[in-house]
Amino acid sequence: MKCVIAVAALVAIAAGACNKDITVSTQADINTVNACTKFQGDVTIDGSEGISLTALSIDNLQQISGDLIIQNLYSLQTVSLGKLASAGSLKILNNTNLYKVAIPELTKVTDFQVITNPNLKVLTYNNISSVNNFQVIDTYVSSLGAFTASSVANIEVLSNTQLSALDFSAVKKTSGYINIANNDRASNITFSQLTQVGGNVSFGNAATLDISKLSSVSDDFSLYQNSFKNLSVPALETAKKSITLNQNLFSAISFPKVAEIGSSLDISNNTNFKSISSSTFPKLKSVPGSIVINGSLDNVTFPSLTTVDGQVQLSGTGKLSCDSAEKSFASVDSLNIECDLKVLPNNDDDSSDDSSNESGSGNSSSKKNSGSSHASNVHAVILGGVVAAIAACL
Repeated sequence: MKCVIAVAALVAIAAGACNKDITVSTQADINTVNACTKFQGDVTIDGSEGISLTALSIDNLQQISGDLIIQNLYSLQTVSLGKLASAGSLKILNNTNLYKVAIPELTKVTDFQVITNPNLKVLTYNNISSVNNFQVIDTYVSSLGAFTASSVANIEVLSNTQLSALDFSAVKKTSGYINIANNDRASNITFSQLTQVGGNVSFGNAATLDISKLSSVSDDFSLYQNSFKNLSVPALETAKKSITLNQNLFSAISFPKVAEIGSSLDISNNTNFKSISSSTFPKLKSVPGSIVINGSLDNVTFPSLTTVDGQVQLSGTGKLSCDSAEKSFASVDSLNIECDLKVLPNNDDDSSDDSSNESGSGNSSSKKNSGSSHASNVHAVILGGVVAAIAACL
């Protein structure tokens, strides 16, 4: 086999096959690519071009300057890129029966895309140390390899229902977005060294989240449908667009350093979150857009807020009344507020206990009365039976 590859390599080099784009349509084309250790150009292996494979092995190729695209191969089950260490782009897309991909030597890649391979269970790479765009979307993988790149453009990990550990603790900054959601409901997301995000940030459906050093977000900051109890973003100072917290289960929120939001603030439908206290946004002074707060509200306090250019919209049911809410925004100039808060009955704890005890006594008493009535009925039935028996004997 080694001799075959060596001969093929000589033929490929002599023909200049390692220095031009190729669209693979036969096994011979694959052999040509596999004969190259370095490839200058793009390699496209696309099922729509007529090729059908169950296994793809390109284990001699070490470097490709362009794109390596493997897509629309609906019979493909395994991919082996045993020596590939660097690539311009690696795109493995829409291979519905693919269950294993091995790229053990890969360390450098501009664009890494593994998307819509719903049966992919094993994705093997030891360490990605340099990458621009990293995307793993719609797979069945339960783990990712090491990720040691400190600076990237974009990270997107979506809809991998078995993936629970997302460790990006080496990442310090991104020039673009981070979007991680709809993975395992018990997923743990770690960005413990992240300080700057050049685009938007969105985290969803996570059990834990560590963004303890994040200080600047250049676009929207969004959290939705997360199950952790406490949200703390202790270092964030700049949110250049909106902050949106929607349908989460946390009961406490803390943004101690945020002084200004570039657009709007939306805190809605977080069922366990009841109080925006003086420690939630203690330094927030200005919101050029709107503030929307919806939920079971007992308190709203923004101790430093002086400017809201848009409308303040409050709705929900709790202990907070519209009158109290408006007083909480008294320091805001030219306040435009729309309030639809419904106040729950405010029962005193002692009276609740008393009424609860009385209610319990009443129920107990009611049961006793019911038992006494039942006994009387039984006695009446028995007595009636005796009288009837005597009458029959006469």
